[in-house]
Formats: sequence, structure tokens, C-alpha cells
Amino acid sequence: MAIKRKYFQEEQMKIIRRYGIAVVAASLIVAGWFSVVEAAAKKEGVQLGSLVCKSQPGTRVQVFLQSSVAIKCSFKTSSGEEKYKGEIGFLGIDLSKKSEETLKFTVLGLTTDVSMGSHALAGDYAGASVSVGVYKEGIGTTAFVGGLKNNFSLVPSFDTFKGTGISAGVSRLKLTVDK
Repeated sequence: MAIKRKYFQEEQMKIIRRYGIAVVAASLIVAGWFSVVEAAAKKEGVQLGSLVCKSQPGTRVQVFLQSSVAIKCSFKTSSGEEKYKGEIGFLGIDLSKKSEETLKFTVLGLTTDVSMGSHALAGDYAGASVSVGVYKEGIGTTAFVGGLKNNFSLVPSFDTFKGTGISAGVSRLKLTVDK
């Protein structure tokens, strides 16, 4: 078993080295896109609160170029908290194996009129993401724009996950009310 694990780790390092330049280039492109989205959102919007989403164990489905995972999220503002559930989907280079993924966002909106209980964040979002993991620990970043009438921007901080590998591509997020 130890030999298999060592072989697997060596193969992962070969893949990371081989695709490392592509991931770095994709990361720079995505980071540039994120900075444009963030600047536009800050110019046009106001900070509403924070959204923290965690992947649900055993729900990840992964096929070479696409993957998805069920999530549970908590939206916190100065006036309360709302719970959401949903799914994050990914399309792009995905050579990773992830578990226990946590995504943290600053929520920006076009209005401050978001009352707790209205579940205003429910809806569909589109964005981009990039991540890298080595030796069972990984980091990444993901940004989304969408929600009801595309009124919200989910500005990323770093995402964390347990796992290894690399990924870069476009992402989608669907949030629904978690009762």
C-alpha cells in the first residue's frame, strides 16, 4: 500500500510539473479577471456581508473536464444570518482530488436593501476558479457574479481544501434556500 501511495504521489508531482506553467498562466488570467470584477463591483456596489460555503462529503462527481459538488452555505450580515444549499459546478482542466472544501466570499450588491429572511442570494451565478494542492493541502480562488437579476458579486478570498492536484476553468453556482 505504501508503494502505491508513493507511486501516486510521484505521478501527481509529474502532472503538477508538466501542467504547472499552464496553471500559472491561467491563474494570472483569472486573477486579472477577478481584479476587474472586484473593482467594478466595488465601484458600483456596496458590501452586504460574507458568504461561507462548505462542500458536503460524498457528493463530489468528477469526470475529467467537469466536476460538481453539493454545498451548504451561510450568509452573514450585521443584521443576521441566512442558510443556503446548492451546487458548485466546474468546467475546465481538473486534475485534482478534493475533499472538505471551504469557499469564503465577500458579498457585494447594487443595493443595501437586503432584509434577512428574503434569501436574496438565491439564484444562479457564473464565474471562474483556479486551485492547486500539494501534499494533501490546497488553496484556490473563485469569483462569481449573479443571483436574482445578476445583482450580486461574490468577491473571493482564498478557498481551502484537503487534497492534491490542479484545476483552472469556469464555474457555476446555484444557491437555494436551506430550510
